[in-house]
Amino acid sequence: MDEARKINNYTIEHSFNVGEREVVMGVDETKEEPYVVAYAEFFTPACYHLMSKLTYYKNYLDAMSGYCERCAAQVQAMQEEHSRFNFDGTTLTAQDCIPCPSDESIVGKVVVMDVSKNRREYRHCAYQLVLAEAGNGASGGRGSAVFGTCLATGEKARWERYEVLGEIKPEKMPFWAKDALKSIQEKTAAEKSARKRHGEAR
Repeated sequence: MDEARKINNYTIEHSFNVGEREVVMGVDETKEEPYVVAYAEFFTPACYHLMSKLTYYKNYLDAMSGYCERCAAQVQAMQEEHSRFNFDGTTLTAQDCIPCPSDESIVGKVVVMDVSKNRREYRHCAYQLVLAEAGNGASGGRGSAVFGTCLATGEKARWERYEVLGEIKPEKMPFWAKDALKSIQEKTAAEKSARKRHGEAR
């Protein structure tokens, strides 16, 4: 039998995970305010270690109302994010890729990430196309880290080499991704030029 997860001494009775945060509601009937609603930022299976925006309640229905409001806000945030992706969200597969052996460098290549094990809101091609830029995994070394930029969001992040399905085939590269790649490359070139000018000025 799995051990109940807790916030301090509050046992988690409800949890909802859509988007970047998990919303939880916990109960400790020994407390004057026996209900708590919070965001779980990091946890182990048995215990939450980092919480944010804890709100305590005396009344169960008030607590559930606060919990549902936070859940709805998470869904709305994801809907707003998806609304920015004005293109077909059909996920890409290995058939859309050029195979990349794990000992081969993918630095500078646009690769396709496997999102099949992601939560459903992240099973969208917007989260698949990444410009690989650095990391032992990207260079074909012994590590697995692949640092890069997501073409759709422009966000830099870390992926693992085992998530890489391969390099996107040129004929499978969506038009929006080509435009995004050009913008990222131009921004990177401008930043390098600025750093070079700054170094020369010193």
